[in-house]
Amino acid sequence: MVNRMRRVLVCAVIASCSLGAVAPSAQAANCSATYTVKSGDSWWRIAEKNNTNLRKVLTLNNAKKTTKLLVGNTVCVPAPAQVAPPAQNFTRAEVIQFIRDAWPDELEERALAIAQRESKLRPGAVSGSGCCYGLFQIYYRWHKTWLPNVGVNSARDLFDPRLNAIAAYRMYQRNNGWGPWE
Repeated sequence: MVNRMRRVLVCAVIASCSLGAVAPSAQAANCSATYTVKSGDSWWRIAEKNNTNLRKVLTLNNAKKTTKLLVGNTVCVPAPAQVAPPAQNFTRAEVIQFIRDAWPDELEERALAIAQRESKLRPGAVSGSGCCYGLFQIYYRWHKTWLPNVGVNSARDLFDPRLNAIAAYRMYQRNNGWGPWE
């Protein structure tokens, strides 16, 4: 009876291991940045959370889409790209005027309050996760398909307070309201 239970256990272990490889722990690898797998994560979700693409994450971990992720494992992710703000400085009054120029009169005060909350009216502000830039903390990767229509061709362009205010108003229009900032 004991031998039979051992055989069943060994078969179960072998079967579960053959279902797919498990992601290796990144602690042994030389990673510039790591991410700890949480419940519900997938390779794609990890890539999104780290502002990168699936191919880069899979390559760094020598993994495939079918490689299993275990909660608590550490995987390699690309180091966050550093987008440096431009050297040009603007006064607070200039920044406020750029916002007033870009937004309709009836929306100006709310736009100013949002820019104050998001960036403290600092054109060179970058979010803690490194995804969002400028006065209104616009997520460049998420909006990069339409941003060129308002003159924003790179994340760095969002540090220009004029362009950021114009892009934010366009975002307001595209979303029929303040949704992106609520």
